[in-house]
Amino acid sequence: MLPEPRNYAEMLALKPYGPDTFVGVSPPYRWGRIYGGQVIAQALSAACSTVDDAHGVHSLHAYFILGGRLDEPVRYEVDRVRNGLSFLTRRVVARQSYGAILTLEASFHSPEEAPRVQTMMAPLNVPDPETLPEEGWGFMLERRTVPYVHGSGRVLTWVRVDESVGDNPVAQTCALALASDTSAVAAVRATHPQGDIPREQHNDVFMGASLDHAVWFHQHTRADDWLLLDFSCHFVGGARGLSIGQVFDRDGQHVATIVQEALLRARRAAGTPPPPSAPD
Repeated sequence: MLPEPRNYAEMLALKPYGPDTFVGVSPPYRWGRIYGGQVIAQALSAACSTVDDAHGVHSLHAYFILGGRLDEPVRYEVDRVRNGLSFLTRRVVARQSYGAILTLEASFHSPEEAPRVQTMMAPLNVPDPETLPEEGWGFMLERRTVPYVHGSGRVLTWVRVDESVGDNPVAQTCALALASDTSAVAAVRATHPQGDIPREQHNDVFMGASLDHAVWFHQHTRADDWLLLDFSCHFVGGARGLSIGQVFDRDGQHVATIVQEALLRARRAAGTPPPPSAPD
């Protein structure tokens, strides 16, 4: 059994477990299940372990299937779907003893010289992260949310992974993947007609979960420096909501785009208090 990770680098250190199979463990999150961004990051790391250094990941698409249990490791099984000259494709299934908890596909591309054009611009007059309260869970990922207005359907959040990430480009990309699964549900809630309630009551009113998740990596960035996630909800209906997020570094460079569909189901019956929910 791997030791309980104490920082990002230890969380990302997967153990080989047979051909193209790796095992990872989780820290003890207070809400009682594995943070989805961690499973994405570990699955992406497993995929990267089967790819040569000449190819970098440019996109991933994942489906959350079941919540991950904290009391057992996660096994990541990698399928080498395609090895091309310019592009490679990998499929990863993350499993625990009761079945698959996530599937992920990642595409890798060898660098090409081509024009670079940025059309999405970072929002202006955003408070610096140093001026906002910390809302993370004590280690690995800091998150600081800009105050938002219900009905806007927009949530801005600064995120930063702990400094243990180091300089390795793969570790930095996986760190951005880790951070990408935050604030998307909050943007949906900021749109929902019943979402105009104090944040501490959100889990009493809603049951929320990430359903599927995609990230496009536009250019390399450091996830241990502050990044701004600018999420807007584009649709709410059928107990689901779709959010699209742009990721900017502190210089205003557009480094990634995130799309997530989330479940946001109103709780219908009073009963025992709901369990703590993951930060969003």
